[in-house]
Order: sequence, then C-alpha cells, then structure tokens
Amino acid sequence: MGKKIALLGFGVENISVAKFLLKHKIDFEILDKAPVEELTDDGQELIKAQNLKIRTGDDYLSNLADYNFIIRSPGIPCLTPEIQAARLPKPGTGGQAKLSGSEITSSTKLFLDWCPAKIIGITGTKGKGTTASLIFSILKKAQSSPVSPGRSQGGKLKVQSYGNVYLIGNIGIASFDIIEEVKPNDLVVFELSSFQIQDLSRSPHITVVTNLTDDHLDYHQTLEEYRATKQTVLKYQNENDYAILNQDYPECYKLKEYGKAKKYFFSSHEKTNGAYVNLSGDVILTINGEKKICGQNEIKLIGRHNLENIAAATIVGEILEVPINDIHQAVINFGGLEHRLEFVREVSDVKFYNDSFSTNPTPTIAAIRSFSEPITIILGGSKKGAQFHKLAKEIQKSTVNNIILIGVESPRIRKSLEEANIDAKIIEGERDIKLIIDQALNLATKGSIVLFSPACASFDMFKNYKDRGEKFKAEVAKL
Repeated sequence: MGKKIALLGFGVENISVAKFLLKHKIDFEILDKAPVEELTDDGQELIKAQNLKIRTGDDYLSNLADYNFIIRSPGIPCLTPEIQAARLPKPGTGGQAKLSGSEITSSTKLFLDWCPAKIIGITGTKGKGTTASLIFSILKKAQSSPVSPGRSQGGKLKVQSYGNVYLIGNIGIASFDIIEEVKPNDLVVFELSSFQIQDLSRSPHITVVTNLTDDHLDYHQTLEEYRATKQTVLKYQNENDYAILNQDYPECYKLKEYGKAKKYFFSSHEKTNGAYVNLSGDVILTINGEKKICGQNEIKLIGRHNLENIAAATIVGEILEVPINDIHQAVINFGGLEHRLEFVREVSDVKFYNDSFSTNPTPTIAAIRSFSEPITIILGGSKKGAQFHKLAKEIQKSTVNNIILIGVESPRIRKSLEEANIDAKIIEGERDIKLIIDQALNLATKGSIVLFSPACASFDMFKNYKDRGEKFKAEVAKL
C-alpha cells in the first residue's frame, strides 16, 4: 500500500483488525500504553507468533503524525489531543504543498462503511446488550419458523428472505471477525457503545437507543460530548431507515430531531407510537393496532427495565414483519445475559444475584426496583464521574436494609447516602471478594436478597466487570 498504518490500542477489536491485515499481507504497527505482558492472552500470542511490531509505554501516542492511517481502539477517546493533532495538515518540504494529516478511523467505522448488509445498531447507556440479544433471538426464531401459504408473499416471511443473522459488538464477537463473511442479503445486529460511534460517517438502517444518562464521564470530556456521540447513529439515516427511541428519557427523546428516519418510541410510563409497558407489566405493540406481546409473569427476565428492552426489540421485529407469535416465543424463552441481574444460587434461604454489569447508578436503580424482598446490596468500585444522589434517594424508599460499600468510590457513595438520611445499615466492605460475600451473608435474613450491583466501574479491584462478576459467582458457589 505504501502507507503507514497504526493500530492504536490492542484489545479485542484491534486484534481482530490485525488478523484481517495479516491475512491480506498489509503491514502495520501496534501502539499501546500497556506493556506486552499486560495485554490479553490472544494479543500476546498473536504478537509472538507473527513477530509484530509494537511500541508501548507512556509515550505511545507520540509521533502519531508519522502514520497515514490510525485505527483507533474504542478505549482511546477520539478527542485525545495527540489524535486530534495527528489529523492536522503537515508542512510541505522542498516547495511541496502541505501534506494531508493522518486519517483517524476505527474498526466500527470501517465496518459500517464497508458492510454490504443491513445493520441494526443498538446503543444507549444501559440495556443495549440485552436488547441486541433479544432482537437477535426474535430474528432467529422467525427464520426457523414454518410458514404457511398466505402468511406473506410466496409463503415466506420478510425476515426469511434475508440470509444469515449476525450478532456482534461488546457481546463477544468483534465486527472484523465477520467482515469478509457478510453478504448483501444478511442482517447484522450490532451492539454499539458511545466509545465506538463517536466518529461514524454512516448510520445503521435501524437504530435503537435504549436510554441516555450521565455515564462514561471518565471517557468523554463533558456530558454534552457524550450525548452528541449518540446523534451519529441517527445523523446519516434517510427516509427508508428507522430510529427507535426511549421516550421516558428526555435527552434520548430529543434525538427524534436528528436524521430523516421514520421514528418509533417505547415507554414504560405511557402509551406511545411504537410499544409500551402498561401498569400490569404487559408489553403492548401499538404499530398497526394494539397487540400484546407478553406479560411480566411470562418472562424469565427480572425487572421493569427489561420490559422496556423487550418493547424496543419488539418494534424491530414488527419493522421486519416478524409474526407476533414468533416475537412472543422468542421473548418468553430468552434467559438474559451473564452479569445482568443474573441469579447465582440460593444459600440458607438467601438468594444471590450478580449484577456486575451495573457500572453506573442507573442500572443499579433498576435492579433495586426489581425486588420486593429485603435487600443487602454491595456498592462501590472505581470512578466514572457518576453522581450518586439519585441512587441514594432510590435506596431511601426501597427495601434495601443493608449496604456494603467497597472500592475507591465508597466515601462519595456514603456521603450521598448520609445526605439522603438512609435508614439502612451501612458498613465498610473488605478488599477481598470472599470476605465481602461473607459479610453479606451474615447481614442477610432468611427470604432476602444479596444484590451485587456496584453502580461503579471495576478497575480498582478487578480487571473489568466480567472478572468482577466471575469472582463473585465463584465465591458464592463455594458457600
């Protein structure tokens, strides 16, 4: 190619890109702050097997302007000063005009630019993983359903006219793992974080925004910048595209002003043009008349917030003309995702739930609202810039009667709890997860819940939320 390429960061997504580049014999260099021995096992193995060039250390962002193409990892903010400086035109030499700056891109941007298939993109502060998985389950169910003549043209459902259905994103499959497999008649369900969508130049065919709150302020410079990233998934949509927005969140609802797509809405508070959750906990589709999808007592998922996720997924099913019965069957058989209000086991008449994916107060509030039993909750972790006063107010009126505080954010959470005049017992947790679980079991009464829903990031005590959840489950299993 004659161009210098840098992979900025070497996590899951850029490892996938590296394999693609190696396959096509395209040279590149890896830039990552972490030393090689701290990278993932997959990353270390690939570097060793292919003798890849890598620069690590605190100065890994220096000399970015030397590269023509920089493929940014989602973990490195797009507005990092060194990245923005690399974009600037370079002075010419020997009478040459100014040279163009480095082209900054990402695996997500490249995938959306190159993917020939229709993409269903799901983003939002929380719920995107569950919603993406629900949509995937609905589409796969419809594709496998027998079709009787007359149900649709040629005795075939619209969704069955598509080829393969793929589920990619933070759920576990990187986009470049499938980039060369995807055909024009396939469907791609893509879970998208704000880290991934900041610099897109194409929007998905169907966009779902699950909600929008003040998350990731450790990554984005301001709340306004974070909100602006969500606009990109609607900005380039046209009249043949669709956007599905959560009406209950004002900042999310405002996104209806962006893009030219047809807009549908979902709500857990009121009837709207799309789908809503009624007072009885039924999910009702309101497109082309009212149709009940499921009742709260029929599903395996816990919590009203998951009924919102079902409502959003149901609208996608309706757009793709999935029969109501197929949507219903897919929804009631869906068991949820690991680390999201995941039931672990019951010990001495106390039920343990792993909600480690709750890395900010919003999903923790939803988790607390999911139970009527007394709750012993474990809160705390590393900083993400979140505020805890809303969480404290929710706890004040909830069934939480014991609070164990852990991690760096423990003092800030305690201050918010005290300002809200919490009646619950508050204790400082240990540093070891086994001892923390022992504390919780000692505090919990028979018939109650131990809820591990930290409302914070995990990096002060664990590798990530998955590591945190796995360690929690492993120790509960030993009780």
